[in-house]
Amino acid sequence: MKNVCIIFGGTSTEHEVSRISASNLIRYIDKKKYSVTVMEISKKNEFFLYEYEPSEAFLKDITSVNNELAKKSITPDISMFEKMGIDIVFPIIHGTIGEDGKLQGFLELCKIPYVGCDVLSSAVCMDKVLCKDILSKNGIAVADYLWFTCDDIDKSINSVIKAIESSFAYPVFVKPSECGSSVGINKARNSDSLKKALVFASRFSRKVLVEEFVEGEELEVAVLGSYENVSSSGVGQILSSNEFYDYNAKYLDGKSMTVMNPDIPDSSAREIKKIAEKAFSIIGCYGMARVDFFLTKGRKAIVNEINTIPGFTSISMYPKLWEQAGIPYSQLLTKLITLAEDRKERYRFELDYEGANND
Repeated sequence: MKNVCIIFGGTSTEHEVSRISASNLIRYIDKKKYSVTVMEISKKNEFFLYEYEPSEAFLKDITSVNNELAKKSITPDISMFEKMGIDIVFPIIHGTIGEDGKLQGFLELCKIPYVGCDVLSSAVCMDKVLCKDILSKNGIAVADYLWFTCDDIDKSINSVIKAIESSFAYPVFVKPSECGSSVGINKARNSDSLKKALVFASRFSRKVLVEEFVEGEELEVAVLGSYENVSSSGVGQILSSNEFYDYNAKYLDGKSMTVMNPDIPDSSAREIKKIAEKAFSIIGCYGMARVDFFLTKGRKAIVNEINTIPGFTSISMYPKLWEQAGIPYSQLLTKLITLAEDRKERYRFELDYEGANND
């Protein structure tokens, strides 16, 4: 039986969401195939190892930051997984540290197989500006955009506003380039609100993205696969409880709705699935990703962003879309774990150039 370590939490603004995702992973992972180790990275970047209990009480309590479950502090090092007898890691930390390649880099140093995208593809998808650059240069439509650094905004915000107003009509969206779950995003309708949005977004990321407003349906596709074989789920739709799908609408007010079979033409659904798979492959994603779209009134599909560690909460689109496609939660987790093991076995490259050259 393989020992799977589920790592959750993290230092980002999405810490609480990660806890809920982890609770669901623990609930649905196939206990006949895998034993479970539960590890938390706290908001203060401390590592804790839990005494896992297979109970509903444990699953409920672990979603709370201030839970009283038995756990011990551990000092992370590159041999810790080997010492604990862990065979594979399932990172479910959303946002900064967990989804931007930093944790993946540590896991590479530990030489432990892990679920999901590698260091580079994680970092690229987390950086909205860089991701858009790559997608657009490969023929995938994205919303028109400009970007600025936090230093630009701090030193010459009036010049930044002038550049934006000369390029776009209001409203525009202002986003931190390197945050997930719609953290720090605002819709600006005039110069005053734009100024506030720029300053606010610059608190979360060095780069700030400004996008044209795209009027259209918000759609999502779940992608699953390796570097060579990629498949996509059906298309899902987000009906936001707020004017746009911000953090509050996603996780807090509980009023947003997801639609598994949205009323869009079959041709649009096929095109969106094809684009999602292409985007996944172009960026070099592996294992899992959720690709988010806008579908305009003219039926143009525009990629909004790629999420390399999508949510696994009860309302998260990624597992729900695969369940709709005939892959239940538990089976989906097994597929993702198997993909991670396969990558570790398949992609073993020479590290000693001179030794390889003398073979």
